[in-house]
Amino acid sequence: MRHSVNSHSLRIWVATILFAGIACLLSSCSYMKMNPPADNDKVFVPGVANNSCWNATAANMLAGAGYGDGTTVQARAADIYGDMIAQYTTVPRGWPDAALSWWLGSANNTWPSNPYTVVTVYGTKTMNPWNDPNGAREIGNQLRQCNFVGLAFSWPTNAPGVVGTGGHATTAWGDGLWAKKNDSSPITTNPTRVIMTDSDRDTGGDVQEYIYDTFTNPNPGGANEGNGWYFNFDANHPYLRNITVLSPADRSSGAAGAQRVVGSYKIKQTNGQSATDLHYTVGTDVDILSYHTWLDRETPVPPDIQEHNPRRGLDVDWDLTDKPVKQGEDVTITTEFILPSWNAIYYRDVHFTYPRFAGAVQTDLMWEIQTPIIEDAVKIPNVTGGYVVGSFEVIDPRLPAGKQLVGEYRLIHQYSYNQSPEQHVFSLAGSEGYRVVNIRFGHSYGYPNRKELWDFSEWMTSMMERSYELSEDPVKIEIDWRGRLPYPDPGSYYDRLPDIKDGLSTDPKKR
Repeated sequence: MRHSVNSHSLRIWVATILFAGIACLLSSCSYMKMNPPADNDKVFVPGVANNSCWNATAANMLAGAGYGDGTTVQARAADIYGDMIAQYTTVPRGWPDAALSWWLGSANNTWPSNPYTVVTVYGTKTMNPWNDPNGAREIGNQLRQCNFVGLAFSWPTNAPGVVGTGGHATTAWGDGLWAKKNDSSPITTNPTRVIMTDSDRDTGGDVQEYIYDTFTNPNPGGANEGNGWYFNFDANHPYLRNITVLSPADRSSGAAGAQRVVGSYKIKQTNGQSATDLHYTVGTDVDILSYHTWLDRETPVPPDIQEHNPRRGLDVDWDLTDKPVKQGEDVTITTEFILPSWNAIYYRDVHFTYPRFAGAVQTDLMWEIQTPIIEDAVKIPNVTGGYVVGSFEVIDPRLPAGKQLVGEYRLIHQYSYNQSPEQHVFSLAGSEGYRVVNIRFGHSYGYPNRKELWDFSEWMTSMMERSYELSEDPVKIEIDWRGRLPYPDPGSYYDRLPDIKDGLSTDPKKR
């Protein structure tokens, strides 16, 4: 794929870049799969044309999916891009899917257990536009499913007998549908904007945002090659030819598969001064494939995130200077991990920072849910996976009555089609001296977004009268819904469920 912008003048180019930068600043309520995302910039390769945008795109996608060495997603993307540039003459050139497949099958891939191995192309590799009226929605939903998306596009031309010219590849990370909350549930309409990183541009920062033309009114007043997804990247709006999707293999293929785990922790700012920063460490006890962490408030800059090595935790710092958190205000931290068939998450060292000091650390919390495998699950009619939704409150009994509530928590545990929907074991550990109350669990076949998670009220297990003391030794609660969520005609499969191990294992060899 040859990168070209035709004969646009420098004046038009600069004006377009300024417009794009303004559009990015105006649209602060956008959905983003990762924040900050990866953005490889092209490097000069001696002796060859500098056309490595597809390699940069593929490296960004692979880093988002958990590949590469480094302590940030950007460092890991640069590591993978370096692999490709070092062997540039042998890497397939022209399309992100070719670069993805080459790297995944090369000696550079030293992550054999990572299930993100499925490469799929939607659209055309001709010069014609991608003729899918729901293409923008497809991109948005692929990202919300925790897949990674590369865009390939070209420019229309009025030349007789010529369909399109040039080509470029970028990485999609989000869109303009957010509904005031960072909503990861599937969307049902086409977004009006696309958010990407580009190996050729850093206009206003690494992330750019562009506006789609109407599918049936492409490049208004200018050249077009028919219906398609055109956007205001240049004055002559280019159009998508195809998208490349990197997704995980599921368990039916023999792979370990991947599962979502979500921990949403609501804390209160109790100091008389307004907080200007929020810090926390969030992690688990297996390697994190992909992650997304956010607050229930808008911030002008993404958080500073440092990944642990191995990547089983993140140190996260949010700069809240532009909108300090006043005394009595709540802040909800939500983190989504994509893990290799495992559900456990912890928050540690959660604290606000003030202009002249750091505040008290909130309660550390670590939870895990284990769900047994069903033998021969594929034989069960209408077998499917789903989600356990959990809720509890954290109190400090040492505080005066009426002031003991120090935190609220909601969680999502995904189970796969070959795991029991009706039997789970919940384990919870945390800082000594605190207690958990009002523990409840419910079930959903759809993935709850953040608003749905905190509005959830269909509880199947409720322990309103129970109270548990937190400590390093986890509390274990069995969730038994047998007979309440049966598949049609399950036969005797549930009679052969294995025992579930007790407690939270800290031995990675047992994962």
